[in-house]
Amino acid sequence: MGSFNTTGRSAAQHDRCAQCQAPFEQRTGPGRRKEYCSHSCRRRAQRQRDGQRVSVPLATLPWGRDIAEYLQVLAARLVDAEHDRAPLQVLLEHAERLAKEITYYRAAAVQDARRAGCGWEVVAAAACAEVETVRSRWGESALKRLFARRARDQRIADPPGRQVPGQAGTATHPVAQAPCPARQFAAAMAQLQRTSRVSLEEAARQADLSPSYLSRILSGKRLPSWPVTHMLASIFQAPPADVRHLWEAAHGLGGTRRRSLAGAADRLCAALRGLHLAAGCPDAARLGASAGGLSAVTVTEVLRGQHVPDWELLARLVSALHGRPADIQPLWEELHYAFLVAQDVFPPGGLARTKLPAPSEALDED
Repeated sequence: MGSFNTTGRSAAQHDRCAQCQAPFEQRTGPGRRKEYCSHSCRRRAQRQRDGQRVSVPLATLPWGRDIAEYLQVLAARLVDAEHDRAPLQVLLEHAERLAKEITYYRAAAVQDARRAGCGWEVVAAAACAEVETVRSRWGESALKRLFARRARDQRIADPPGRQVPGQAGTATHPVAQAPCPARQFAAAMAQLQRTSRVSLEEAARQADLSPSYLSRILSGKRLPSWPVTHMLASIFQAPPADVRHLWEAAHGLGGTRRRSLAGAADRLCAALRGLHLAAGCPDAARLGASAGGLSAVTVTEVLRGQHVPDWELLARLVSALHGRPADIQPLWEELHYAFLVAQDVFPPGGLARTKLPAPSEALDED
């Protein structure tokens, strides 16, 4: 309690403001003690606390290349939505996501340039703006707030995914328990690492990656670019083509051009081998039983690329591998189309690869 002076009133007590450190007269009666000397200091402290809550270390943020690759994914989804004649609301949602990511990309490109040594004058000239304007828009504190908002948006809202139009043969196959493409991709890469017996530390050293980054790739917490995926598959002594379809599905990408018959067959078989990796490489007999009684010989020939099955058989096999037939169906239809261009009717039961022309093109690796 405060001491009393000779007039009977409580003696004044003083504290220092938690914001500006100036002395101020503290209340002595009941109630909560004051921390600040004025309302302006209280508001200034609150703004600082708000800034600290949204701030994230810039070193952990993805920059230009990663965001540019994600823009490619979003653009591909918009193209797919247009081809699928999606409702206007869905199209505008895709466009809005693209517009937001372009804003983030501009900021990331500026940060990359700043890290490379560009001064604010160079940034201002490139952006056709005043130096003070770009410094305010893309300064370090502004970037931290911007990318913290991007991280929150990505946690809250799942990006609008495209719906693959189903066909008669697809709906009959159980795929409710199929893992998402990103998890399948991570499972396939982890399987490659285990079977190669290359340690995580050694693989990271060869790929010039940090072990923690590689661990996030194998656990499904990070989707790498295709050059990184290609390099890791090679380090694990596996054909990169085997995980190409899984990588594309995880990034929301699809095929963009027609291939030759042999090229389409190679791509389909590689996608099946990727699903086999993601499923943990089950043996042919067990896989055939799960697929509705297929023989182990048939399953082995399909996975080795010696036989291209018809759609009904292929859909059963994909489901047994915990994949989505709708994700593989475009690859089979591409092969079917290429076959019909040169032939007449796709034979019941499938097509032996020995009846196909020799591959005239390698799988695209770019």
